[in-house]
Amino acid sequence: MRMDNKKKVAKKEKINWEDVAKRAMADLENYKKQAEKDRFEILNIMKAASLAKFMEVYDDLKRSLDFIKDKEAKAGVVGVQKKFRDLLTSEGLETIEFKKGEEFDPEFAEAVSHEDNEVGAGKIIETTEAGLKYKDRVIKPAKVRVGK
Repeated sequence: MRMDNKKKVAKKEKINWEDVAKRAMADLENYKKQAEKDRFEILNIMKAASLAKFMEVYDDLKRSLDFIKDKEAKAGVVGVQKKFRDLLTSEGLETIEFKKGEEFDPEFAEAVSHEDNEVGAGKIIETTEAGLKYKDRVIKPAKVRVGK
C-alpha cells in the first residue's frame, strides 16, 4: 500500500520541463534588460562626474576674468570660456541658479546662510555658486543665501 502512495505522489509532482525552460529564459531576458539598464546608469553617473570636474575649470576661468586688466586678453578668455560652456551644455550639463526672491528648494539648492533680509523667510537672497544638473539629476546643488 505504501508503494501505491509513492507512485501517486510521483505522478502529482511530475515536472513540466518545458515550463521550467520558458521561465528560465524569461528570467534570463529580464536579467539582460536590467544589466543593460544598470550599465547605462553607471555610464551616465561617470559622465556626470567628469562634466562636473570640467565645470570646476570653467568656474576658475570665470573667476580669472576679475584679475585680467588687458581688454584683448580678457576678450580672449571670454571666448574660450564661451566655447567651454557651449561644449558642457551640448553634453547635457545644465546650471542651477536662483534669482533673488525665488522660493528656496532644498532639492536643488544648499543654504550656506540664513539671514535677515527684505526678501522674506524661505526666499533666495543670492546664488553664491551655481549648481549642476545632468539629465534631470542634480549632481551638485546650488549654494544660496536664504532669508529668515
